[in-house]
Amino acid sequence: MRKLPVFNALGHAFRSTTDNIGFAFHTSWPRMLMLLPLNLAVNLYLAFNGMQDPQNFNAQSLLLIVPLAIASIVAYCSIAVNWHRYVLLDEVAEGRQRLRIDSLMWRYIGNAILIGLVLFAGGFVAILVFSFVGWALSSALGEASLIVIVPCAAALYAYAIVSAYRLAVKLPSVALGRNDFSMGDAWRATAGNFWRILGLVLLFFICLLLVGLAIFVLTYVIGQMGTLGLSVLIAIQVAVNWVATILGVTLLTSLYGFFVEGREF
Repeated sequence: MRKLPVFNALGHAFRSTTDNIGFAFHTSWPRMLMLLPLNLAVNLYLAFNGMQDPQNFNAQSLLLIVPLAIASIVAYCSIAVNWHRYVLLDEVAEGRQRLRIDSLMWRYIGNAILIGLVLFAGGFVAILVFSFVGWALSSALGEASLIVIVPCAAALYAYAIVSAYRLAVKLPSVALGRNDFSMGDAWRATAGNFWRILGLVLLFFICLLLVGLAIFVLTYVIGQMGTLGLSVLIAIQVAVNWVATILGVTLLTSLYGFFVEGREF
């Protein structure tokens, strides 16, 4: 049972991204070039027709947002597969591979959806049990029950986050074309590292949050510039989503390399 060195893992993920950002752009730019005009068209249309407000959300909004969401999922999963293969196999995507739409990508999407369904099923049962216990405690203890309910809710949320990452360690194996590595294998490979994985994920989210706050200030200023500002804002958001995707995929790749392939940071 390997023990994850949290700070080494986080540093490795950021170094791998910054040191290889050129290769990341090389494998990603065709996908991002396709997503950018689509994002601009949809978001500008929604903004000019007052449909970005949740109160004005309607069927027309859904008809625009769903195709954009599907295109984004396909694009980012394609990028993720290429990036996993670059980090783990030193394979640089060329030509059509940069627009990868093959069995690896579809398996990647399918496994990501399957992990989501597993987490949803487990979470649904946990919420039912937690709701019943919370109701019973509230009836018996009143407001004092919060002393028990709030920590338990936080613990459940933390367990869900760690479980998601432990199961998602399978995804790099899918990108590598492995059929012999299951979610059960991923779960067993990461056993005994709950607190370490939780700490890693929290540190990772804090780093992204700090970057996000800086971007928020920038985008707020740019957003006051009318249509041009809104267009620039959307382009920045697409770029930030791309960088966040690369960082997230790199972190997952690092976990796979450490727990499954026995690599060191």
